[in-house]
Amino acid sequence: MKTLDPLILITPVMLMLAVGIIVFVVLYQRRMLQHQEQLRQLQSVKQQQLLEATLHAQEEERRRVARDLHDEVGAMLALIRLNLHQMVSGAEIRDEKLLQNAQHLKQQLDEVLSSVRRISHDLMPVVLEKMGLAQALDALRRALATSGQIELVISYNDKTKRLKPQHELLLYRMVQELLNNTIKHAQATQVSIDLQFTTTGTRLLYKDNGVGFDMAAMQQEKALSGGLGIMSLQSRAALLNGSISFTSAPGGGTTATISIPTTSPELTPTQST
Repeated sequence: MKTLDPLILITPVMLMLAVGIIVFVVLYQRRMLQHQEQLRQLQSVKQQQLLEATLHAQEEERRRVARDLHDEVGAMLALIRLNLHQMVSGAEIRDEKLLQNAQHLKQQLDEVLSSVRRISHDLMPVVLEKMGLAQALDALRRALATSGQIELVISYNDKTKRLKPQHELLLYRMVQELLNNTIKHAQATQVSIDLQFTTTGTRLLYKDNGVGFDMAAMQQEKALSGGLGIMSLQSRAALLNGSISFTSAPGGGTTATISIPTTSPELTPTQST
């Protein structure tokens, strides 16, 4: 029995050491997983902050360019047009060809002024800031009707509803991106937008009657090329804790559904300077 005494004493110690090692390894792995999850969350937050900062810088640059176009370029063109009008009306010009050229030049200046105003409005729509998303979409509809590019049909359940300024701006930019894609690629004649405000969030349904596309092929192309257009839309929706989904088929048009919850986060404000 005496020869077994050391084993009897050592066995519990070895068991305790083994259990201790197992507990240490488990706790270590758990801490490592927690650390990795914290790093992942920090990276996600950092990426979101970087994206928000990038979009903020883009909007500031749009504001600057829009202001320069409206206040400087637009004013200069208007002054040139006024001077031309005064020269033509104040002088006795008998040369019909010269008069026709002057009138043609005035028409060209009017077209350039209209383009400058349109570009300035697209860069930073004043209606959006002052009256909200629904009113801004109505203004966009009227502008497209004047240009004859495409018919835009707007419906909403509350024309006076206001969201946070940055949320309205992000949603408006998403609509602009969708419209640009439709005009460039879809060969559509009509786009409908249904904007619904509810107690739980905001839902925007965008639908065109264009040629559509193969969703499976688009997903594969997105995986290969990165799908920058779709990624841009998804990134904007993600900034609002929202989502955007697409449905489409060849010859069946394209539908995009944007859903934004009421509890969307507060973003860095974009201020005029």
